[in-house]
Amino acid sequence: MKKTFTMLVSILAMISLLDQSVMGLLSWAESNGKLGSLVRYFEYGRSVPGKLAKWEDNPDNLYNLYDLAWRGEIIDASTHSFDAEQENPRPVIRSYGMSFVDNILLAAKEDNPDLTLDMHSGPSAPPNFTFALFQDDIANRRDGDIAVFGILSSSVSGLAAMSNRTWAFEQPAPFTYPVYHLVDGALHRMEPLINSGDAERSLRYRPFVFDAWTEQLSNEDQFYFSATFGATWLDFSPFARLVRRSFAQAHVTQVQENIRNGSYPCEEVLQLMITDFARTARQNGQRPVVMLIQSRDPDDLDLLEIAKPVFEKFDIPYLATAEHFDPRYASGFLADGHYKPEVDKQFAAAFAELLGSLPAN
Repeated sequence: MKKTFTMLVSILAMISLLDQSVMGLLSWAESNGKLGSLVRYFEYGRSVPGKLAKWEDNPDNLYNLYDLAWRGEIIDASTHSFDAEQENPRPVIRSYGMSFVDNILLAAKEDNPDLTLDMHSGPSAPPNFTFALFQDDIANRRDGDIAVFGILSSSVSGLAAMSNRTWAFEQPAPFTYPVYHLVDGALHRMEPLINSGDAERSLRYRPFVFDAWTEQLSNEDQFYFSATFGATWLDFSPFARLVRRSFAQAHVTQVQENIRNGSYPCEEVLQLMITDFARTARQNGQRPVVMLIQSRDPDDLDLLEIAKPVFEKFDIPYLATAEHFDPRYASGFLADGHYKPEVDKQFAAAFAELLGSLPAN
């Protein structure tokens, strides 16, 4: 027994020594700009509050996502550009999406420089973010404009979240968005308590708001996980980061499986969002287009299968990438999961054809 105990102590001491050696190496590498990929690998396992704190302290970091895609700032910028474009007689394509949608529209503009784009987007933005942006931007659209609602299959599970910070653990952009609940067959919008980068920064000085925000995430965000938000003191340990990252990935995978099995009514909510989007756009003199981006994960929900009954019932124009490129073919994707530029050009050509078929207002 004594030998076993001694061996265990020795093993723990060696692990601790190795852990501290790696920590020293990472600290040296980060301060000297060396071994960037290795440093980032271990950073992926840092707690969510730890990552956000580092971004706060290092605003110029190349990989800093702290101030991206806060809805209030996007709407303010949209209002400013809208006021400045009043002399432009052409219809404007106003999109609400993510980089996948932006890439297609930019490729379309490359082919047709006369297109005027007003793009509103967020990284890996889920449909509740894009739909909320469309709702909030209502005053910044004119008669004859084309409204584009983008839906990305790999982000659909984010419908059950309030922020990328809970389900995109390795790159937890803190921007927030509402959760939409089904109430008597209609969408009920539940706003997050935090809606700006300044409000996020102030949490460290406002413990009561921090506690209320944490409680809201715990109650409203199915991805919230204490193991990725708590015990921030463990961030000093590279070994602990690896363990935390493993727990985080398993948790996100399990919640996504729960959502596919009905813990959140994704299909019904998406159908209502698409219906409300088209109705609102038409009532305000715009022409609606839904853009369905099917990404390469075969476990993603089939967006076209979900949306097609609504498209047919309400005669809603749409572009579904799966109809133009089979997402099962890895040859069409870049390493980061985006479509290759030549594939985006195919989608852009299909979008241009769709524009030509839209009824004039």
